[in-house]
Amino acid sequence: MQKIKYMLKGTYIFKWYLFTRSIGFGVCLINFLFQNVFRIDACKYSKNYSSRLIAPSKFIIQDNCIEVKKSLAVSGGCYFQATHGISIGAKTIWSFNVIMVTSDHDLRDYRLENSERSGPISIGENCWLGAGVVVLPKVRLGPNTVVGANSVVTKSFPAGNVVIAGTPARIIREL
Repeated sequence: MQKIKYMLKGTYIFKWYLFTRSIGFGVCLINFLFQNVFRIDACKYSKNYSSRLIAPSKFIIQDNCIEVKKSLAVSGGCYFQATHGISIGAKTIWSFNVIMVTSDHDLRDYRLENSERSGPISIGENCWLGAGVVVLPKVRLGPNTVVGANSVVTKSFPAGNVVIAGTPARIIREL
């Protein structure tokens, strides 16, 4: 048995087995059905069936980190609009109902995109986003940033090592 495990280690099958074991077969099966059978938000990562991912090719997980993939697979009700790119650092996790939006619209004509206010979102390594967090365009969060539940992040905190919360989010405490 050890010899078989050693031979499979590093292969796609072994990685899928470990991932399935870590979040549960039922979650993997439901996510697979919604993404591959019903063709809802088909992307290269397993994402929760109740979450939406717009422009999945521009949703980047640094180092293909397993913790980030788990968070994407189990955190329900999330909305990721990645038309300008969303980059998630290694070991970053989030709770349910998190929203990340990279585009904004023109106030005079809502059908047009406001390119001045639209831009990519970058979340650093080892961050935690609480339930119901909204991250708006052009936001950059540094490493080890904790965002409190129901916060609206309107500006960047690139230095990291902080706890931010509120609407709009502000620094509550430094770590």
